[in-house]
Amino acid sequence: MDKIFCGFRTSKHPEAVKRELIRRIADTGSKPQHEDTINNMLQEAVLWVTDGSSEFEENSGMHVYTSWAKSNRATFENFFTKDFLLHLLCDRLQNSSKAITLVHDSMHILQGTSSFLSLCHIIEVKAISFVREHPNILTLKAFCQLMLEFRECIPKGAFTSTFCTTLVQVMSAASSENSQENPDQFVLAVSVIAQLLNHIWQNASTETILQSLKMIFRVISVIDEDFEPSISLGALVKYIPLKFITTVIKNVVADGGVQDTNMTAALIRMIDWLRWPSSQNVDQWVVAFLRGLATVHKYTILVNVTESKVDQVFDMLQYPGIRDPAMKVLEHMLLSFQHSPVAFHQIVDQVPSIVKLLRCENSYGAQECLAKLGELLHCLMFLHAGFPDLYDPILELIKDLAKPSAGLIKLRLAENKWTAQKTEITGYVSKFQPKSETGKTGLINLGNTCYMNSILQALYMCDSFRRDVLDFAPNAQCRLILKLQQTFAFLSHSQRAAYAPGPLLKVARPPWFSSGHQHDCSEFLRYLLDQLHEQELAAMKRRQEGDDFNQEQMEMSSPEHVSPPNIYKSRLRSAQIVNTDVPTKEAVSAEKTPILGIRCLNTFDPTLVERTFGGKMITTFKCLKCNNESSRIESFTDIPLAFPDGSKENITSSSLIGGKSMVQTSDVVDQDSADGHNVEADAGTTKSPEGSDGGIRLNDLVQYYLEPEKLEGDNQYKCDKCNSLQDAERCLKITQAPNYLIVTLLRFSYNIKTQSRSKLFTEVSYPKSLQLPVHCCGTDPDMPLASPRCKVSKSDDGYCQNMLYGLCGVVVHSGTSSECGHYYSYARHSLPVQQKHNCDMETDSLPGSQGPPGGEDTDYLQDKWYLFNDSHVIYSSYSSFSNVTKRFGRDTAYVLLYRKIDADPSTRIDLNESIHPAVLDSPLRTDLRDQVAKDNARYLQEQELEARTLAARRTVNAKPLSSWYKYEDSDDQGGSPGGCGPGGGGFGGMDTSGSRFVY
Repeated sequence: MDKIFCGFRTSKHPEAVKRELIRRIADTGSKPQHEDTINNMLQEAVLWVTDGSSEFEENSGMHVYTSWAKSNRATFENFFTKDFLLHLLCDRLQNSSKAITLVHDSMHILQGTSSFLSLCHIIEVKAISFVREHPNILTLKAFCQLMLEFRECIPKGAFTSTFCTTLVQVMSAASSENSQENPDQFVLAVSVIAQLLNHIWQNASTETILQSLKMIFRVISVIDEDFEPSISLGALVKYIPLKFITTVIKNVVADGGVQDTNMTAALIRMIDWLRWPSSQNVDQWVVAFLRGLATVHKYTILVNVTESKVDQVFDMLQYPGIRDPAMKVLEHMLLSFQHSPVAFHQIVDQVPSIVKLLRCENSYGAQECLAKLGELLHCLMFLHAGFPDLYDPILELIKDLAKPSAGLIKLRLAENKWTAQKTEITGYVSKFQPKSETGKTGLINLGNTCYMNSILQALYMCDSFRRDVLDFAPNAQCRLILKLQQTFAFLSHSQRAAYAPGPLLKVARPPWFSSGHQHDCSEFLRYLLDQLHEQELAAMKRRQEGDDFNQEQMEMSSPEHVSPPNIYKSRLRSAQIVNTDVPTKEAVSAEKTPILGIRCLNTFDPTLVERTFGGKMITTFKCLKCNNESSRIESFTDIPLAFPDGSKENITSSSLIGGKSMVQTSDVVDQDSADGHNVEADAGTTKSPEGSDGGIRLNDLVQYYLEPEKLEGDNQYKCDKCNSLQDAERCLKITQAPNYLIVTLLRFSYNIKTQSRSKLFTEVSYPKSLQLPVHCCGTDPDMPLASPRCKVSKSDDGYCQNMLYGLCGVVVHSGTSSECGHYYSYARHSLPVQQKHNCDMETDSLPGSQGPPGGEDTDYLQDKWYLFNDSHVIYSSYSSFSNVTKRFGRDTAYVLLYRKIDADPSTRIDLNESIHPAVLDSPLRTDLRDQVAKDNARYLQEQELEARTLAARRTVNAKPLSSWYKYEDSDDQGGSPGGCGPGGGGFGGMDTSGSRFVY
């Protein structure tokens, strides 16, 4: 029979005939046969299986083999010896996978016999070397199936770890592209190997699992052009207990021994695991690694990984099986990449195709993914605002998807931000402070420059002014506004907690200000606005004249060469002044010429400062002897308010100009006597009857400022008509209201009697809304008003509108003199909000009336205040600064900014709408955007350098580490047990001497 079977292999019979003959030969084994015949048949069948040239031969040999073995079990037990098993395991056979299947079936037949356990031991001993020497994926599949059924064959003790790491190595070299198997067979084979490892890990020690994880990292971090680890390693991730995430990442990301190139390669390959069918937990490991790298400030790796893989991860959204984990990784990558729009813009072109695909796919998963994608896109367009050409098509595409609230957007950005990750695992405190939870950027104090910082933050929060500054066209003559643009751009887009405004300080500091000394913030503000106005005006003149200025003339007109203004002049800063004599009120009325129509010398368009802060007022001098009147129109950018004597009866007779009025001595603190003196106690003793809370109301100070003033005695007025000094009356009337009203409280004065500088600590009530009387000569009372809340009253020479303003900024001085102390500011965005009720100012009989709509307590701006104290920015409230002097005696409001409430409802926002300057403002110019992006990247590099330096110091001072930090496998010990050759065989041609999984 054995000879027939042997000759039949080379016969030319049809396959159908051969199949029938094979069936009969197999059945013959159940009949009594001679022992030699049985052995010969088994031996020939083995050759058919291991050396067969076709699938028919392999299957036929296996059928005959199992039939004769089962029918002749005693003889078969003597046939399947230790040497025969070693032959199948160690010799190079043509069909190694079928050989293992033959072993598998043989162990089934021999199970329960006396030789079974000894055969299992042989397989156990040879397992490691067999895996190394047979990297074919189908062979490994068959071998792992054998071990899953006969678990006695799995290596035990110290060799369990080596066996697992060897399987990992072989899996990493397996690839469906390099094998003859189809993809489905490859995936099935890998899943079987992963199941065996899962079984081992479930019953193994923690050390065994960690050694396997070390090998996984070692393999995926290899840098070798000739070797690319297979993504089949992704099949193992779902079997790795999640409790190891913290342990692994804590040690890997903080170890200086792991080079950046190796870490980058490992992360890129982990992200590729997302493409493995039915991958689980890969997203959790990837995100955990990204967060872990952020905690040790290894931003270079994060940038490189994100920029190289974000488009591929986004492309994975089109595949249902891997869509969910890909979305989780994509969300973290893009939401954490906040220093630059580069990563987001890499996927913008792919958005339409992915959205279209998700809409066409009628499944719950696709619709859920589409909703998440819409939310993600809104967050990213909010974060990287300023690219309407890119974002308009996207907004149109997702307009029907739910838009997340601003609060949710800020929360998601804060959660994923690199610099927001906790740093407990690093063991050190960084010198780089995290950005304020408000999202605002502070300003670094460059040496007693709080006077500048407080003003800049208050101006920045004036939304229309900030927008106009950023939109200003570059001009070489306007150096100051270019530096202000740069500062505002960094305040809007910088990732730093605080920005150093050194470039602006160089051109904005008044020449008479000493470097490193404290100065008056109000004086700085006036100089800043004056220079902005003058430089823009000079540029407009040059454009109109078309002539080139001489370079020397340009240098002499720069801020460094401007002579300091006379600070003892009137606080009314005038751009253009026209003096005109108006004989009588009747003459003005007869000509029917409005005062605002008087021709000014400035024939150019209004400058940025004029449009934002510029107002006009008319000063009229009336001779009390001949009733002759002389008037002049002045431009102003701020209104200085002096304090009255302290008793209401003396208010009208007090001087209100220049802070020269007499004040109660209990309200004044001399600089020279301030040391060791209880300022808080002094400030708290003032009891003024003007305010209901013991202070003076700001509305009253405005009225006092505009009240007529008698000029008599030594202060007589020289009348041109009388040609002599005469008693006269001076009257101020505002004729054009500014869009932003700057009010300065004149708290500083020089006490001639005590020969010392003094500060007035009188409390003032700062209303949320302020009414400014604006004189409109010749105005028709029926014409539309500037605001529906304006109250109109008729006077002898025209009409007066009470223009309504909302408080948007306060600069506070802390100290006893303008030349010492500290400045900080409170501010809020100045966009008016939609009111729930229509406010009619006609119901308010008096300015500042409490309670009814339109009174001092009515708020027309969002009640979201911020406290700017140099580099520190926090949330605050109206009550915090309105009572600041009560809580801190030396702290008093000094400069206040009010925003005119417009009648146009289109300029208003919802009460609860979030205001984000980067979204509200126009797109930054390319040069500004590049400056900010480069600085953000530099900031990440600075943090990374600090972290690496500290890590290197810890490594030098650390004690020698255990083997946990250096992986040692059987190669280092002279080979695995039971190797068929010296050293236990090799691992193909892969160079494994490179990167190891170290902690």
